[in-house]
Amino acid sequence: MVNAVLSSIPIYLLMAINAPKWVIKGIDKIRRSFLWAGKASANGGVCWVAWARVCSPKEYGGLGIPDLERLGIALRSRWL
Repeated sequence: MVNAVLSSIPIYLLMAINAPKWVIKGIDKIRRSFLWAGKASANGGVCWVAWARVCSPKEYGGLGIPDLERLGIALRSRWL
């Protein structure tokens, strides 16, 4: 669900605009809360693995959830 819906909508927008860091952090907060708690907000102690580890590829032990900041840069650089 996180990869199918909560990541694909921001990726579509990041192709065209350069979102500020606070927007990306807010989207990551929603994705992280849904992944660990299944709701809009997660309190401390719910997250079992660091978000950087979760965003790493499946080959390296992560869940393959895209890192929106790096992915946005890569998508916009294609336009050059």
